[in-house]
Amino acid sequence: MRILKVIYLLAIAAALIALVVVGIDTFYPAPSYDCYEQLGPPPDYDSPEYEEWQQECNEIQEAYQQEAAVHDRNVFLIALPLGVLFAVVGTFIHRRTSIFGAGLILGGIGTMIFAVTPYDLNDIPKFIGIAAILAVLIFVGYKVFFLEKKLTFFSEPRS
Repeated sequence: MRILKVIYLLAIAAALIALVVVGIDTFYPAPSYDCYEQLGPPPDYDSPEYEEWQQECNEIQEAYQQEAAVHDRNVFLIALPLGVLFAVVGTFIHRRTSIFGAGLILGGIGTMIFAVTPYDLNDIPKFIGIAAILAVLIFVGYKVFFLEKKLTFFSEPRS
């Protein structure tokens, strides 16, 4: 039965992370970059039209990179607070419903990790995100593991 609880806990965490990832992709899709789709197939390499096509493709790529950077920053600003919220709520409900609380904690941590993974994200938000992950891990660890042992220690009857 214990292994079933672990699997269930991991399923809750995975489903929560998937919900956030798919939700962001659904309601805030990433910009797309496809010169072939926007400009059509390139002309012959030796033709003068090719240089014009290549220039337009470069402009599309530059615009894409700017849009992708904004998108990655916004995904960070959406996912990181959601992950923190999930982990903190999971910490507070852990005592009453340990398996659901633990699932929220793991899902929140996974969501925060997802927030710092975009390649176009600047180093400062990544640093802030990793610091937030570490702070949440310390908070959760203290509330769940340290206080739980401390309370158990003090609540045991003395002989």
